[in-house]
Amino acid sequence: MTRTIDNTTRAHFNENALKQDSTFKLLYFKVHALGANPRAILAASGANWECAFPKDWINEEKKNTLFGVLPNLFETTPTGEVIEVAESDAIENYLCRKFNLLGNDAFDEMKIRAFSCSINSVSNFLLMKVAGIKDPEVKATMRTQFVETIVPRFVTYHERHLEANGRNGHYVGDKLSYADIKLVVVLVSIFSVTGETQVNKQVTPAIWAVWEKVNAIPSYAKWVKSEEYQASIEGNMQLLGY
Repeated sequence: MTRTIDNTTRAHFNENALKQDSTFKLLYFKVHALGANPRAILAASGANWECAFPKDWINEEKKNTLFGVLPNLFETTPTGEVIEVAESDAIENYLCRKFNLLGNDAFDEMKIRAFSCSINSVSNFLLMKVAGIKDPEVKATMRTQFVETIVPRFVTYHERHLEANGRNGHYVGDKLSYADIKLVVVLVSIFSVTGETQVNKQVTPAIWAVWEKVNAIPSYAKWVKSEEYQASIEGNMQLLGY
């Protein structure tokens, strides 16, 4: 692998960074994991995009990536230029700016990123300390901790913050943000482990309002019903157990 980030693409990258009239391809494995958030951002933003799975990762796609890992985002501009963004954090940040998901000013962005980081702690715990554990007894112990400690604590804090914003289906102000989308993504994982026992319309109405608001977006609802989304759900269960 000899590829690096091509500095000669700077001009057309900057020219198109905030434009929304491109087409996108998000390449990632047939699981949610690190592909869940960028896929959800593209879907909820109404982007013209394709969810692509590797066809021959070991022999073909891997050697053509910048870091030998996925996800990778490919954006094709209206003039046919291709912009490539690698690594999940970079992809999410790029898409959030492009689709105006970071609020109206620096203060809004600070809040949205704080909520998003808190959401990450839940998804990371489930991925690293439950799914990533091989020993059955340790895994069971960590799963119990997730259900009895991690989720209740998360729900308490986030319900409070969402109530403070008026229980309007958004973390900040009255428009869709990165944090709203990430919450819905992590709720899918929580539901797969706990069901709707700890998060539901009666117990957590403010969190539930975000769940309903995002799922009511037509382009996002279409994504959730797609074959690619369902295939990723199945892949998650097989690989990670949730």
